[in-house]
Amino acid sequence: MESLQYRLFSGIVSKLPIKLRLQLLYYRKYKKFINYSHPKSFNEKIQLKKIHDRSEYLTIGADKLAAKEFIKTIAPELYIPKTLWVAKYIADFDMFPFNKMPNDYVLKANHTSQTIEFVRNGKHFSKSEMKAFAGRWFKKDQSGSLGEWGYQNIPPRVFAEEFLDFNGTTPDDYKLHVIDGKVEFIQLDQGRFEEHFRNHYDRDWNELGITVVYPRRVPVPEKPEFIDKMIEIAERIGQYYDMVRVDLYFHNNQITFSELTMYPAAGFAPFPEEWDDKFGERWILDYPTYSQKK
Repeated sequence: MESLQYRLFSGIVSKLPIKLRLQLLYYRKYKKFINYSHPKSFNEKIQLKKIHDRSEYLTIGADKLAAKEFIKTIAPELYIPKTLWVAKYIADFDMFPFNKMPNDYVLKANHTSQTIEFVRNGKHFSKSEMKAFAGRWFKKDQSGSLGEWGYQNIPPRVFAEEFLDFNGTTPDDYKLHVIDGKVEFIQLDQGRFEEHFRNHYDRDWNELGITVVYPRRVPVPEKPEFIDKMIEIAERIGQYYDMVRVDLYFHNNQITFSELTMYPAAGFAPFPEEWDDKFGERWILDYPTYSQKK
């Protein structure tokens, strides 16, 4: 649960004009200001994306339910976890279909991040427990303090989703960053709930040797046989965005959809400065209200 201090800070910051708000958050993280006139780094450019990108595909991709339907039309070969039940209101939990639920499933919110609860071995939450955390989730507004416009117009829902069993282990999480329709770098997270390792690669699976929050796995994981297909799928999806992160798993010998991420780490990823600039070089912003192509 978010701390009281965080909720108070977020509430105050969300009232500020967007440019001032993002400058405050950016300075708090990096001890420097965003160069709005000539952004250079990947993280800076995410901040400008928040201000200037108003594509309808941002809202579709940020909505965890709408994204599933969207992805089906672009990459029908992807396995997409089944949606089992959807709540529009807290009162809907009074009719939660316990008798139709499998023993294992996941509860999520569609309109924000870091909202997830696991049900395992038939140990369901009570209706009152679900109402309590769903009530908090329904109130979350990710477009507020962080300025992530793509979340602003998502109809909030809480839903139950199929649980993917990876034989009791944590799945490898492939996060493919697509810029101007091309996968530029890949983040591989392993053991996220045990011993977390994170490696970064270019599109040819050359490991970049950078440490971002979690240690690198050494020796580095070898190139998986399915990564080229993941890249092809991610680039198909990336045609609808100037930049998007496509998160995928490999489950039961199938490439499996996780989610689309419109604003990776909200533009506050702690990349080494050299790499933040390198990733940013490959992304040329071009919006109706701001363009680096002019």
